[in-house]
Formats: sequence, C-alpha cells, structure tokens
Amino acid sequence: MRIALLTDGIFPYVIGGMQKHSYFLVKELVRQGHTVYLFHCNETTLDASALTLFTAEEKKYIKPFLLPFPHTAYYPFHYLHESYLYSSSIYKALEPLLPDTDFIFAQGFCAWALIEKHGQRNEKRKSLPPVAVHFHGLEMFQHIPSFKAAVSRYPLQRAVKINMHGAEYSISYGGGITAIMEKIIGKDKIWEIPAGVESKWLNPSPLLPVTGKIRFVFVGRYERRKGIAELNRAIKILLADPANASFSFSFIGDIPPDERLTAKAVTYHGKISSEKEMADILRGCDVLVCPSYAEGMPNVILEAMACGLAVIATAVGAVPMLVDASNGWLIDSPLVSLITAAMQEAMKDDRLVEKKKASVEKIKNQFLIEKVTALLIKKMETACTLQLNPIAIGLSKCTNSKHRHN
Repeated sequence: MRIALLTDGIFPYVIGGMQKHSYFLVKELVRQGHTVYLFHCNETTLDASALTLFTAEEKKYIKPFLLPFPHTAYYPFHYLHESYLYSSSIYKALEPLLPDTDFIFAQGFCAWALIEKHGQRNEKRKSLPPVAVHFHGLEMFQHIPSFKAAVSRYPLQRAVKINMHGAEYSISYGGGITAIMEKIIGKDKIWEIPAGVESKWLNPSPLLPVTGKIRFVFVGRYERRKGIAELNRAIKILLADPANASFSFSFIGDIPPDERLTAKAVTYHGKISSEKEMADILRGCDVLVCPSYAEGMPNVILEAMACGLAVIATAVGAVPMLVDASNGWLIDSPLVSLITAAMQEAMKDDRLVEKKKASVEKIKNQFLIEKVTALLIKKMETACTLQLNPIAIGLSKCTNSKHRHN
C-alpha cells in the first residue's frame, strides 16, 4: 500500500510520545514493504531531511515532505490555531498525491484541513482515501488539576470531535481510551491498536543491583499532568526516613532547576535524544514511576518494561493494559501517600526480579511494534476493500501485493 502518514514530527527531530510512535510506525511500515508519504516537521538543529535513524533500504520507501510548524505569538488557544495552519500546509502538499494514495493515517490534528475541505464521507468524498486519526491520550477528556488544562479543555474537545467525526476511523490504545471514544463516535469507527516498541529494547536478563539499593526512574517532560510535584513530595518523605535509605532516584527529562531535589540519592540526566543512552540508563534501573493524572499508552512505560523494569503507575487511559500485579503496582491516583506506599512496597518486594522479567515477557508477547503494525495494516487493507474508489476497487493491488512503489 501507499500510506500518507501525517504527523507533527518524528523522533528525534521532535521529542514526545506521539513523535516516537510516528517514528516506530514509519520504520515498521516500510520494513513490511509499504511506501510511506511522510509529512513531518523539525524542532531541532538536526538535519531532519537526512532521516538519520532509518537505513538506506528503509529510506527507499519513504517519500518525505518536511514542512515548517507555524509558531505564532502566544495567545489563548494558539496551539489549536497553529495546528490548523500546519494541517493546511500538509493538505496543500498532500492534495496532488491523493489519487495515488491508498490510506491516510493522521496523528492528532494533522488531517484537520483535509477533513474540513472534504467534509463527512459522502458521494463527493468517494475519491478520497480512507482517513484514520489518532488522538493518543485524549488528555482533554481526562482529569488534569491545572488552571491551564481547565481553560483549554472545551475548545480542544470540540476540535477533537470535529476531526473524529470527519474521519472514517479513530485509533484507540484500548481500555479507558476506548471508553472515552465510544461516547464521542460510538463503537463502529474505533480501531483498537496498542502502541509497541522494537525488539532491540528487550533485555534478556533483567537483574537486581548487587548493592541491594533499588533504583527508581522517572521519564517525561515537565508538565502538570505528569504528577512530578506529587512525586517530589513522596521522594522527600522517603528520604526523611532512615529506614528508606536503600533507594536511588533518576529523572530523565527537561525538569526545571527550581523543581529539582537536592539530595545525593537523586540524579537528573536532562533531556535524552539518543535511544542507546536512554536504554542504557533504563537497564541500570529497577522501577519506573509514572504517576500521571492522564495518559494514553505511554511509550516510556513500554520502553521501560522492555528494558526489564517493574512499573508504578496510575490507572489512567490504557495504562492498566500494561501494568498489573504481575509486573508492578497500579495506584488509583497520583496522591503523595499512594506514590510513597507503592515505592515502599517496591523496596520490600522479594519478587521484584520476577516482576522485572514479567515486564519483558509482556512486551515480547503483546507489544512488539512488528505485531502491532501488522494488525494496523490488516485493518487498513480491509478499509481499502470497503472503500468505493478507483484505488480500492483493484483488491489485488491493495492486499495481494505489499510493494506498490512508484
């Protein structure tokens, strides 16, 4: 198939869960023999046109379109306006390719202008390939205790609903994300496709440290929904008790200096773009702590599990599909008392190494990117057969031949 993938960046040129998902997805789609028209942007000083993390063979099947993301002056809801402008530039570049495209996969708001231009599926839109949108965590429909989130919630919800109703399909990670989507568009338009990681992340032999000191880690950017304030207070409580001296804590991400703890047991690595460096640090840890107020299916949990970490996380979004008693501790909310208690349990758990190994096995069995992408491709191919347009009428073109390159 020829798939147009619309995204507001891919790793490492833009850092974030959606961008990491886009990177994995592109890589696996071309590995499985499909052409990808990649529409993306760059937020770094790196040369994004080089697509450095892709092999020469993979790049043969990627047709990149690098577009600037329009940063406007800050004002209320500027992100929505910027997202719409970006989707417009994508649509302008994509329009000439529409007759030669089998399927359109859009991250976030990237198909907004296309959906607005063509409206709901009808006779006029028969010539347009099927469109699937993916609003990963749907945080605007979850609880986030911040004034900014409260103010922006309703305009964001409205924009998401416009995009979901205008697309043929919406991608859900499952669990609580599906429950949110069903209230918006019903069941028929939802595809449940979990996130996944590459097999190279798998740690064949996760072990405990010889020192006996349990090593905790947090990975993520600094924002209110990540529960960093509550996590900091929990760490302070544990450090104040001499009985809890048997742990260390690492932070990976852009944590501001004034939000950092000053303690020997706490280390700050800053933002990390290198996959190898990230994997090396994670493999040197035992327990990921992810006390978020809202999430989808976080890449950081998937990567940490693959590296052999047990997980403490809040039961939000699709997180309960990843974490249970076999490989970690689910907490109902990011209350300081609950985070503290879970970390204390982890330090005392004589089955911690079994939990670490269970994480690896769960990733290996359910969440490897090749398996996840194969499921997505199967659904795309089925959508092509149901779509009454010239591209999909030739069923053999869509399903019997993987390689449909120009």
